Amino acid sequence: MKEVIIDIKGTQEVDGEEDVVEVTTVGKMNVIAGKTYLKYDDSAATGMEGVSCVIKIDPEDDSVVMSRSGALNSRMYIKKGQRHICHYETLQGTLTMGIFGETIKNGINADGGELYMSYTLDANCQLLSRNKVEITVKQA
Repeated sequence: MKEVIIDIKGTQEVDGEEDVVEVTTVGKMNVIAGKTYLKYDDSAATGMEGVSCVIKIDPEDDSVVMSRSGALNSRMYIKKGQRHICHYETLQGTLTMGIFGETIKNGINADGGELYMSYTLDANCQLLSRNKVEITVKQA
């Protein structure tokens, strides 16, 4: 596993209004059987201190799994053109949501690169938000 710098920009649109969160952190990257794993710890700055994050990028399946464990637990499976159900823990409680993958553009290799994905979140079949995540990975 090599140490990397991970820049994450998340954009969430709710009722026509956008909220952007940007985080830069040091993490680890590993490539196993063609799948890329990014691991990092969230911080108090994101409101998720004590939470470890793993992002698994599977170019063969054209999917991304974002998992959190520790003080809060969640697992979001994003696959282009498919809707999946996920359980997402927040400080206010656990939500069951639908997640529909719209776009996944993976340009990450063993040296770093960029990942872009967009997806929607829904609950009770009603749209909650449109989301975009841009991740840039550079060697530390």
